[in-house]
Amino acid sequence: MRALTVATAVLVTVGVAALGEGPPATQGGPYTAEQAARGEVLYKEQCVSCHGELSAFVPEMSTLLADHTFRSRWAKRSLGELFELIQLEMPQEAPGTLSRRQTADLVAYILSGNKVPAGELELSDDLKQLRQILFEP
Repeated sequence: MRALTVATAVLVTVGVAALGEGPPATQGGPYTAEQAARGEVLYKEQCVSCHGELSAFVPEMSTLLADHTFRSRWAKRSLGELFELIQLEMPQEAPGTLSRRQTADLVAYILSGNKVPAGELELSDDLKQLRQILFEP
């Protein structure tokens, strides 16, 4: 009987310890700081001439990508929608020329400019996955 009690106690202890183990929870947002940095370089090459700096206010330019109007327009919409728009229609002078990876990096940079925190995993370029993530500035 004593052996059964000890065995049960060991199993309970191991079980409780196992609940606390496992992969660490991902902290922060859906992209990495490194990915956003790549996106920033690309943004300066491909986007800034039409959209301006993310933190600038230049009314005569195209949609600013980090102002309240942009955030209101995209709030609660999927990152998949934003990804598709960029992938198909940007840059204006050469639509559809960005790779899927470049587009994901640009979305990451736009998220960072909108104060969405970086996380531990890169933003995917898989449209099905991106449709599951909402833009929540």
